[in-house]
Amino acid sequence: MDTDTTRLSSEELLEIISLANKAIAVYTGKDIIIETATDAMLRFWDVGREVIGKPLEEAVPILKDQEFINILRNVWRTGQTYMGEETPAFLTRDGKLQQFYYDFEYRAVLNPDGSTRCILHTAKDVTEQVLAHQRESNLQTELKAINEELISTNEELAAANEELAASNEEMAASNEELLSTNEELNEANYNLGESESRFRNMITQAPVAIAMFTGANLVIEAANERVLNIWGRTDHIIGMPIADALPELQGQDFLQLLNDTFNTGKEYYGSEAVTNTMHDGQLYHGYYDFIYHPLKNSDGVVYAILMIATEVTEQVNSRKRLQESKNRLASMVMTAPVAMTVLKGRDLVVELANQHMFEIWGRTPGQVINKKLLDVFPELIGQPFPDMLKGVFDTGKKFALPEISVDVSTAMGMVNYIVDFSYDPLFDMEGNVEAIMATVMDITERVNSRRELQQARDTLKLAIESADIGTWSADLETGKLTFSDQALRLQSIPVDANITLDESYRLILPEYVIPVQDSIQRSIDTHESFEVEYRITPMDGSSPRWLRSTGQAYYNDSGKALSIAGTMLDITESKAHDQQKDDFISIASHELKTPVTSLKAALQLLDRMKDNPSPGMMARLIEQSNRSMDKISSLIEDLLNLSRMNEGQLQLSKSTFDIVKLIDDCCSHVRATGKHVILQTGENYLEVFADEHRIDQVVVNLVNNAVKYAPNSKEITLNVDKTDGRVKVSVVDNGPGIPADKQARLFDRYYQTDPSGYNNSGLGLGLFISAEIIKKHHGQIGVNSSLGKGSTFWFTLPIK
Repeated sequence: MDTDTTRLSSEELLEIISLANKAIAVYTGKDIIIETATDAMLRFWDVGREVIGKPLEEAVPILKDQEFINILRNVWRTGQTYMGEETPAFLTRDGKLQQFYYDFEYRAVLNPDGSTRCILHTAKDVTEQVLAHQRESNLQTELKAINEELISTNEELAAANEELAASNEEMAASNEELLSTNEELNEANYNLGESESRFRNMITQAPVAIAMFTGANLVIEAANERVLNIWGRTDHIIGMPIADALPELQGQDFLQLLNDTFNTGKEYYGSEAVTNTMHDGQLYHGYYDFIYHPLKNSDGVVYAILMIATEVTEQVNSRKRLQESKNRLASMVMTAPVAMTVLKGRDLVVELANQHMFEIWGRTPGQVINKKLLDVFPELIGQPFPDMLKGVFDTGKKFALPEISVDVSTAMGMVNYIVDFSYDPLFDMEGNVEAIMATVMDITERVNSRRELQQARDTLKLAIESADIGTWSADLETGKLTFSDQALRLQSIPVDANITLDESYRLILPEYVIPVQDSIQRSIDTHESFEVEYRITPMDGSSPRWLRSTGQAYYNDSGKALSIAGTMLDITESKAHDQQKDDFISIASHELKTPVTSLKAALQLLDRMKDNPSPGMMARLIEQSNRSMDKISSLIEDLLNLSRMNEGQLQLSKSTFDIVKLIDDCCSHVRATGKHVILQTGENYLEVFADEHRIDQVVVNLVNNAVKYAPNSKEITLNVDKTDGRVKVSVVDNGPGIPADKQARLFDRYYQTDPSGYNNSGLGLGLFISAEIIKKHHGQIGVNSSLGKGSTFWFTLPIK
């Protein structure tokens, strides 16, 4: 016997459940997604199977304002099953909103961890049963009348009992029968009372506004809190005729409609009906959707009217505002002095356009209106505008660009326009972009004229800005000075400062004021331009600067000077550079003179001794000559390196070498003196790819620097470390240290710090040349120093 059993999948189970005859549905997720539903359940909802997979709230939107969605979400969240009996629900059936009653259960199916896996919904339509209870209520009224009649008859029978003694036994039997009937009527009366109570509770708890009017006077028999809020009343009006409870309804249609429904027995549907009701002494103007549903007894006679209402004031007002906005938009577009159009939907259908827009398009309204933009203007495909319009639909944000070029095909051929345009999103009532208003200004002629003028201005401005030149002008009548941004920066004058020509002289150092004033006055008198160099103290009190100013006066027709204008240039660096060059020439001359003098003296002595040489003296003179030549060679090498760097010709010859060995072999000249001990720490072997000769030059410069500025530091440490794919070489001394304000300039050209009394020979190029070599290797160089704690000069190189 084959015992293999194939378990059903979740999808097969859901499909089998959907075949059941009972009303069953299965939901998942906090959004109550419909996983399956039987046909019976779908008939309850009045929908087809296309709702499977959708949230219940989306599939059956009439449930949105009722309590069921929130109950389901609570069951999903808590995992607790919920049951309801004879619960009212408002559903559409055959396109009409109707009230039904259901017994139902929302059963939470749990996972092993206690979380909710799904919700099993079973339901039974008990509308007929509930309506039967309502009919019992009507029957109660009739039974009550019968009971009163029977009581009256009983009294008559009791009075006639004396006259009909012979039939006493028969009457007694009748009396017992009547008593039995009375008990039955009392029981029916109790049941009807219970039914009435349930009905009133249903009205009170209903999620929509409900009221019931009884009798021809339309007495308010029941009204829940929602309808009382609509009326602007409290429950004290229950038991009053509607006309007395809401006198403001006189003259409105509602009282007549209620009377017609009561008299004809025909249901009435109202949509967006205008209602004026009093709220706290103020007349409230609202809109409502409502139903007047007649309630009939078993004989088909209307005994009451059930009213169900929903306020739609906000929706109506929003639609009206939207229509008013559209009307204003149309008026604005058609009367605008610039080209405007409205493009509807993502298909960009031209809904509206004014005459200015038709002129740019070269089209008539009949050729464009209600047609897709890209069908009318296919040449726009490939231009940026379709993507820009799509972006406005996607983001809901305005998009604008000035001076953009657009090609439009016209009867005269392809025409290029330069336009300013903006795309403004237009929103529907739900906040979604439904259209775009495009505003276009044809600025082709204006832009072309401006470009010609701007080109001339730009040429002049480029020349001024490229030279960091500031401009200025002075009104000779008022003395008011106007500066460009660069001119303000040169003098550290605040942007919002107002300064006159006379006040500007206060910034000039006293010894230069008269030459500047004389230059300006001479220019005015001779109608010639002037140029003057002077020093100022900037307005912010920073270091003095050198400025070079030029200017020329401008005159009226009578020859009177009205203004003077010109340029100014910061020449501080140029002046400093000139001074550095002068200082450098002086230092270079001095540095070369010393070894040359020493060499010349040695050669003169050697010349005198050539006929009678002294071996000891000759050896010392030759050693002195070699030292002088080494010094001269070092100075010339620095000058050649500087020249190569200035011309960008410093070449690197890279190879792979052991930088630890290079450091071990270098600086023999320092070791030979015996004044310093060079210690080596860190890595024992580390290969790098660099220019070995140039790196040796850097190390020697840094060690020489330590010897020069820390002569009393017996030990000089060279350390080699490897970090993050780079090698770091440090030269550490125990000298006096370097002030913090001088450290930033140590690697500048020609710069020499104060040696504090130590021998300070050299051109001030060693550290500058070292920095340039390291930069050429894509490395870094720097110094860490504190006064009294020595200095550490370091550089890094990529290993490969």
